[in-house]
Amino acid sequence: MNIKHSWIMSGVLLIGSYTPVSFAQNVNVDFTANIRETTCDMRITGGTGNGQNNTIQIGAGGKTSLDKILSGDSSVSVPFSLDIVSCPSSLSALKTTISGTRSSYISSAIANGASGADKADFIGVQISRASGGNAFIINSTNDAERLVWTNDEISTQKKVDLLAKLVTTSASDATTGEFNAVATFNFTYQ
Repeated sequence: MNIKHSWIMSGVLLIGSYTPVSFAQNVNVDFTANIRETTCDMRITGGTGNGQNNTIQIGAGGKTSLDKILSGDSSVSVPFSLDIVSCPSSLSALKTTISGTRSSYISSAIANGASGADKADFIGVQISRASGGNAFIINSTNDAERLVWTNDEISTQKKVDLLAKLVTTSASDATTGEFNAVATFNFTYQ
């Protein structure tokens, strides 16, 4: 953040006992500061990457079959976690919105971002708690539809275990091919 202030300084200088002389001078002062609110530092554990940008492959070597997706086979799911690296001790609430290109058919699925003739159609990826429950709604800021961390996850575990799962967005239309999707985790905290 750049904060700019301009000050005008003026003064009177007396030379000798009878001759008043006045000088006015403009002095510009630029203040530059990087103001940062105390934040949480987070990382992704799972897949490959640096904890900030990870690639999580679903299936053996990143490959799976359509029949396994259709049947909900556990091999089309992969666990990962969001971990607290450091947060202020005053942290009392943490909420995570999962952003991405939402499927036109299922609001809880991120659509396939692959392009070209060999891409899989009507396939998406859902993210939910590893312990169970509904998949989170993509791009939602409604607490009932996004990840709201529990007190235990914040203060004791310092992480939340999640599951990424391939799903069909229209089972009768699903096709095989290349699939990739990008999820961005946006954190709001108090």
